[in-house]
Amino acid sequence: MPISSTRCGLLTTPPLGIDLSDRNRKEIYLHTDRVIEKVGNRYILKTTGNTLSPNRRHHNILEGRVPGYTLADCWQELSLGAKLDIAQEIVNYMLQLSRFTNWRMETVSGKRLPNNCFNPRPRDSRGYLSGRWSTDDDIFNNEFYPSLRRAGLSRETIRRIRRTMAPCWGQMVLTHCDLFVGNVMVDPKRGVITGIIDWKSGGYWPEWFQYARITHGCSKDDGEWKWMLSRASRDYIRHAEHGRVWWGMVQTFLYEPDSAEAMVWLGLLLGYLNGRVSRATLERYQGIGEHLREQTQQRNRDMARMLSNRGGRGVEGYYSTVLGYGTFEQRRDTHQQRHKLDLSKQLRQFQSHEAGS
Repeated sequence: MPISSTRCGLLTTPPLGIDLSDRNRKEIYLHTDRVIEKVGNRYILKTTGNTLSPNRRHHNILEGRVPGYTLADCWQELSLGAKLDIAQEIVNYMLQLSRFTNWRMETVSGKRLPNNCFNPRPRDSRGYLSGRWSTDDDIFNNEFYPSLRRAGLSRETIRRIRRTMAPCWGQMVLTHCDLFVGNVMVDPKRGVITGIIDWKSGGYWPEWFQYARITHGCSKDDGEWKWMLSRASRDYIRHAEHGRVWWGMVQTFLYEPDSAEAMVWLGLLLGYLNGRVSRATLERYQGIGEHLREQTQQRNRDMARMLSNRGGRGVEGYYSTVLGYGTFEQRRDTHQQRHKLDLSKQLRQFQSHEAGS
């Protein structure tokens, strides 16, 4: 079976001894025009492009398989302590990556970043940001302003949204930016990470966006994982809560331009920037406006369909976010074991909240 690349026009054959027959391949991921198959126990075959078109214009990439299992495969088998340790290990990797900075948003090779839900209604239908931006004005004016205007928001509301935007200029850091349970490989017996896969969304993003991105889960297990990861990382990321609230507010406005809930959050951000609202209040922002809960639940169902990593196959997906669980305050303590016990208690509250919702 030839391994072709339409991007560079080359035709190659797999190394000797690799069986790429159908009986030795197992599909493990399907999303829009992308298929990933396991080839035996050592390799991964990625097929991208329009594989269903008559001329079958696509290309394949054969990669060595990272040892271990994804968190998605073994989440229920891991102990609570192992889950918390893995979350802390990921945070350590995030901090190491964030030492690499850049002056604009781009991939490590200097190309435009994939949209990655940065703007859920982008102008570029191909799924990429419309440019490699550096200043806050460039980012807002080119990525958000056109979408907000198309959604029907007034210029005054958009002006206030721009005013409350979390800062980006000078804070572009290298990050993976898609740390869902299917992209973290672990050894479940030892409870350690063996690798992080799928770096398609990786690049230089505003520092706060990596935190905002990990507050969104696409399955029940992923929601629990993201809750742990966000709690472990938020004290190390500049403007984490500010950016998270702002991003959630913008997404709500884009899907529901007349959302009273989003207007409440906009006022909350203005108060935060003026010093009238504390960070603790900002962390609990989803609880503000409880009378709007039905609207929030409908938005969450819509977001589930948008953020589902299962594509057109399997369950619909599940949208969860720490925005909804901001009342579970993390007590700060320098003693690591005490910190872990606090998180354990909060996790039980989280699970009780899930069971009752």
